Amino acid sequence: MSSTLLQVYSSREEAQQKVSIIIPSYRGSDRLLKLVEKVASLPYPSKELIVVVDEPTPLVAEKLRKIPGVKVVIREKRAGKVSALNTALKMSTGDLVVFLDDDVAIEDELFLHKIVEKMRDYDIGDIKKVIVASGLLSKMVYIEYVSYNFASMLMGKLAKRTIAVNGAAFAMKRKALEEIGYFQPSVSEDFDIALRSFKKKHRFTYIGETYVLNYPPENISKWFKQRKRWAIGLAIWLQENFLEALTATLKMPHVIIPALIYALPSLLTTLLAFSLYNHSIEKTAYLVALTLSTFINQFLPFASIIAINIHLSYLLTVGAFFIPLVLFSLWHYIAARVAKSKTYLYLYPLYLYIYQLFWLSILLAGFLRVLILRDRKVEDWVV
Repeated sequence: MSSTLLQVYSSREEAQQKVSIIIPSYRGSDRLLKLVEKVASLPYPSKELIVVVDEPTPLVAEKLRKIPGVKVVIREKRAGKVSALNTALKMSTGDLVVFLDDDVAIEDELFLHKIVEKMRDYDIGDIKKVIVASGLLSKMVYIEYVSYNFASMLMGKLAKRTIAVNGAAFAMKRKALEEIGYFQPSVSEDFDIALRSFKKKHRFTYIGETYVLNYPPENISKWFKQRKRWAIGLAIWLQENFLEALTATLKMPHVIIPALIYALPSLLTTLLAFSLYNHSIEKTAYLVALTLSTFINQFLPFASIIAINIHLSYLLTVGAFFIPLVLFSLWHYIAARVAKSKTYLYLYPLYLYIYQLFWLSILLAGFLRVLILRDRKVEDWVV
């Protein structure tokens, strides 16, 4: 890092603002320790770092206490992420609060400087996430997160308001947090706080000048567990906030609808597939398998495979089905360039017609479970 660049950022008026960095964790890990050490070493002049860990391993607790300049809260019983966030918020004193998940990584020495500068005229900001891509699954998640980043950028550019942030890394002014009453009990606490911020007409920005590294789930089993929690959380969020979400969509259709399509393109291809004739037996089988998957998880792969088969059948016989792939590939290539991200052009067909269909099936199964069966339980998660 250039010392001249650091001097430039540090000399600006915004750099005098106090920043609180809050990291909640369950059990802790080597990634948490590396993150805490990195944040503690950042050269921002006025910061406080608060880490709240539920049921930490003895080694993690011992090492955390040895890192200088860190307020560590150890809780013997698991009380959940929302509780950890609110506990840290009540202890914090910064005018700006940066929230980080315990499994992200920071490379930029000017991470806090850049966030503070970008947040000068805004109340809430979503920080760019970059997936660490090595294997096939992680590359699929990387492509997905480029879409999320671009959708967030769209919100910031066109609306300056948002109904969703990615909770792995985002920032809020303390005044805005106090106006909405901090975090409320929710599986999707990030979506919940963003929507309440939207209703208060808080100003939103996308922070692309810096980023955090995100590590995707290590295998398909952990990915499925994560996405199942996301699906149930989103379903609960929509059930509780349907009118507000609808109102936001009506106010900003030019932003929210494109952002939804960017984030979940399989929704569009599936609607197209089910609106066409033929394959009625397969479509019925998909709906049956999807419904059964709300009771028995093992039916979910069958539902996804049926959906893939329907798409591929149309892809081979209906020329119009090439159009979504061409449009998606073109859009995503442009979005990746705008977001200064890598492009995996050769993986786009696999992403659109296989990965996305698995994710959509999980999402729909979660919605059926919450909205029809009224089952809100989430495995290994405390609210």
